[in-house]
Amino acid sequence: MASMIERAETSAYVIDRDYRIVYSNETSKSEFPGIFDGATCFRVLRGFNAPCEDCPLRLVSGGKTLIYNQVTESWVEIEVSDIEWPGAGPCHIFLCRKVAGPEIEAPRQEERDVLTGLRSRLSFLHAAADVLAAHPDQRYCLMVIDIEHFKLFNELYGEEEGDRFLREVGELLSQTEIECGGVAGYLLGDDFCMVLPRDEAVIEHIQDELTKKARRYGKGVGFLPSFGLYAIDDLSLPVSTMHDRALLALASIKGNYAQRACWYDDEMMREMEDDHALLLGVQRALENGEIMFYAQPKCSMASGKIVGLEALVRWIHPERGVIPPSEFVPMLERNGLITTLDLYVWEQVCRALKEWIGKGHIGIPISVNVSRRDMYAIDVVDTFVYLTNKYDLDPALLEVEITESAFVEDYEKISTIVDRLREAGFTVLMDDFGSGYSSLGMLKDVNVDILKLDIKLLDLSDRSGKGRRILESTISMARLLDLRLVAEGVETEDQRDFLLKAGCLYAQGYYFYRPQSREQIEELLLNQENVDLRGIQVNPIGRLQVRQLLNDSVLSDTMMDDILGPIAFYDMYDGRVEVASANDQYCRLMGMDLIEVQEQRTDIAELVYEADRDDFYQALEQAFCNAPEGAAANVRRMRKDGETVVVHVRLFFLRERDGHRLFYGSVSDVTDQLSKARLLESSQRALAAVVEVSSHDPSFMSLDEENRRAAAVIFAQMTPGGMIGGYCEEGFPLYFANAEMVKLLGYDSYEEFVEGIGGLVGNTIHPDDQESVARDIGPEYYAGLEYTTTYRMPKKDGTWFWTLDKGRVVEAEDGRLAIVSACTDITDVMSAQQRLAERNKLLLSQNKELAFLNEDMPGGYHRCLYSPGFDFLYMSDRFLDLVGYTREEIQELFDDKFANMVHPDDQALVAECVNQLKKERGSTVISLEYRMKTKNGYMWVVDQSRYLEYEGRAFLQGVVVDITETVELRNAIRALADHSKCSIAVLSWSDRDQVKIRVDRCEIMRSFGFTTEEGAVRMEEWLRAPQDEVHGCLLDRLVEAVERGEEFTATGSIVLPDGAEARIRIEAYNISEQSSEHRALCLCTDVTAELSAS
Repeated sequence: MASMIERAETSAYVIDRDYRIVYSNETSKSEFPGIFDGATCFRVLRGFNAPCEDCPLRLVSGGKTLIYNQVTESWVEIEVSDIEWPGAGPCHIFLCRKVAGPEIEAPRQEERDVLTGLRSRLSFLHAAADVLAAHPDQRYCLMVIDIEHFKLFNELYGEEEGDRFLREVGELLSQTEIECGGVAGYLLGDDFCMVLPRDEAVIEHIQDELTKKARRYGKGVGFLPSFGLYAIDDLSLPVSTMHDRALLALASIKGNYAQRACWYDDEMMREMEDDHALLLGVQRALENGEIMFYAQPKCSMASGKIVGLEALVRWIHPERGVIPPSEFVPMLERNGLITTLDLYVWEQVCRALKEWIGKGHIGIPISVNVSRRDMYAIDVVDTFVYLTNKYDLDPALLEVEITESAFVEDYEKISTIVDRLREAGFTVLMDDFGSGYSSLGMLKDVNVDILKLDIKLLDLSDRSGKGRRILESTISMARLLDLRLVAEGVETEDQRDFLLKAGCLYAQGYYFYRPQSREQIEELLLNQENVDLRGIQVNPIGRLQVRQLLNDSVLSDTMMDDILGPIAFYDMYDGRVEVASANDQYCRLMGMDLIEVQEQRTDIAELVYEADRDDFYQALEQAFCNAPEGAAANVRRMRKDGETVVVHVRLFFLRERDGHRLFYGSVSDVTDQLSKARLLESSQRALAAVVEVSSHDPSFMSLDEENRRAAAVIFAQMTPGGMIGGYCEEGFPLYFANAEMVKLLGYDSYEEFVEGIGGLVGNTIHPDDQESVARDIGPEYYAGLEYTTTYRMPKKDGTWFWTLDKGRVVEAEDGRLAIVSACTDITDVMSAQQRLAERNKLLLSQNKELAFLNEDMPGGYHRCLYSPGFDFLYMSDRFLDLVGYTREEIQELFDDKFANMVHPDDQALVAECVNQLKKERGSTVISLEYRMKTKNGYMWVVDQSRYLEYEGRAFLQGVVVDITETVELRNAIRALADHSKCSIAVLSWSDRDQVKIRVDRCEIMRSFGFTTEEGAVRMEEWLRAPQDEVHGCLLDRLVEAVERGEEFTATGSIVLPDGAEARIRIEAYNISEQSSEHRALCLCTDVTAELSAS
């Protein structure tokens, strides 16, 4: 039945006994754009608030009637019949067609809406036309008002609260009618319209009051009103045409929360005409087979293997090449023609799947996108069942993606469709989850299979970490509900790593694959190593949740202490670092209790060895810059008992507030492991070749064969260097020393060496290093014990050098235990480490500068290659926010080139400044104003850029700031200055006693016979001079008024060169943007003649 009605050219709709619309065909939807299932018929079709007095339902079944419809402004012939409608019971079907109507004037009603008290649509159009005709010399405008997401508002707060909100809007517009003149109307739903005087103050008052009322329902911008305005200059146009143009202006800012009002201009009409041309192009492309689907793989983040695909539409234009969907899909959605495109893509996908399987390959699931309009235009479930039957496909291979916003806007209808799809065997994905107004609580009620997470929240440079925590909560909630997860938009390794740690296993994005043509995808899938045929799985095993361990019923504080080990929270402020809190394990490591930790709450850096403090501060800075990866450092500090302990501190930045940075620190004692770390550092300088130990060395040859072999192995690992041995007794009596060791220490003979060290190997160790060497070797000696240590050794000439000592305990020929060790001079290594530390400090300083440009400076940071068009190398998130494009859109629309975003008229200016930067090089920074392309048109920016060269490549880096409002204000002031006979001055002060006066224009003073210079001086003197004993000087009164936030107007006298007196009126307006500094714009006008006449 429905399919037969759908093909009818007559408007057809079905209404139940409660005046609810249960079905409408495409013709009726084109006649009544606001019609939808569940709507009340008399509201949507006739614009009334109660059943129509001439309601066709009063007819006998099969009867006809002729009525005048105020919404369509036409006579309509209606035939009504009774019908049993599936799922709705007894209903009435209406068949309507427009007719010429009787030769009488259409009824003209002054009907007012019961809810808002405003005129209905037809009444408003007639009344507005009357007002414009009665006042042809008055400047009017037409303003349309729309409440964003009002349907969602009703769902959240209830229809009663929604009606109260609409009444408040109606009362405000009615009051404006009375006070300012004009006509207001309520066009149903959340749409209002008003013809009113073209007065900026009146318009801003309405906009501000409505915005204040909307903000009562939440801090966000979700329900704020938006305004479309049309300046009425041509009174010959019908009011309905004026209304349509205001709607065009409104549509241009729909969903743009940064701009809530817009005036119509002719460019909008041209854009609409361009839309029509583009629509014809799309229709032609569909006929010519230019529209194709590309596929982007969904991957396992752990293995990188493909687990599924998403079909994405592309237009392969014969002249322009690949046209991204962002250039034509929004137009199709606006015009309600997206379903035609979607049906075409779905068919292509099914055909490709069939052909792939027909070649003997295993099918891999591919998802297609379904728009909200699709679900109102066609039976989506029947369509997918038809396609899978036609191409003999398993429904599990064709997955359906529905956007989160569709669920929010019509939850009940979409949920019903989702249930039917799943019953038919299709997998359903909620797309773009987290991008709209849904909540985590909604997940429990949505019966989808897979969530696709929008990771725009995942800003790894965000210090607060709020976005990361929201994503973690979403992932945890989905896991609890056994929902599978795919993160979309993954572009970096850092994002992948974070998501894996958070428990999300699958992702889609440029980090893995860009969208690929059908041929490229098939070639990719031919290699089975690229594919994981298991698809997207629920987490196979329970993932350990740290938060679960924190539950009192799971682990006690003592158990958590043992698991976490020593931890502390560090508070860094004003260059100091304090321990804010610590656990028992930390206290034990430091040899203190909690009270002593509290008492010693001083700068922790003072307890760290001075040589290690830079490393500690550097780790803190790196942890701050590299959240959430953190940073680490090994530092030496003194315990309470005086013992030195070497601790490894792993630091993580948590938050910053009021100048305090809070860090989490995991601390461990690595004193025993330090020797191994030193060995690793110094061994990089050891030679790879093993050299032969001289058989002519008498001291070495005196060892037995086994000990010689052990010494040779150690020596082979440590060459070049020398070998020495000592008995494991007090002072380490000399066991042996080879010729290389004698030479290394600068002695001429073995005998001289023995005498020089007093026969004790312990004398070859610097006194300050003996304790650390003893710890590295250990308290007990046994054959086979090996160790590595570093210390300073003395030369014959009294100098010291650093040595790396690698040794082993052996049993000597006489049965005593002895150490044999190989020693290598590592003085150069230690020096190199110092140089490396200085280099790291320099790099860190440079990184700080980059972090400031990228994150802390207002505006958008960009870095480009010095190349034709200046290819982008990096764009900060703030830059992307300013222009409104994603990185992918900039790549597709502007070929990833900075110059392509600059206004054509400004490109030569930008190129000239870049050449100047290149000539001057280095530290020169140029501030340049030009226009840059954004998603909402061109904006004026000031660009502070620098030219750099590094490793043979040239770069440009800088920051752009939006100064559109400043430029417009500056132009307005210039226009005022050029066309006004006023004198203009700008006053600025932070202290009343030090008001600066800058006179920008002296028209009045020049007309009085003063020169420009004399006029500026006389004007300043006039402002500062007392006018009379009662009022004092004008300047003091003006300053007081501006500081109170008030406008200031006063009249004063000035003596002219000829002795006559002139009267001047001064008007002052506050133009300051900061509370700490005041600025006022002053306009001075000669009112001598005006006051004389009165």
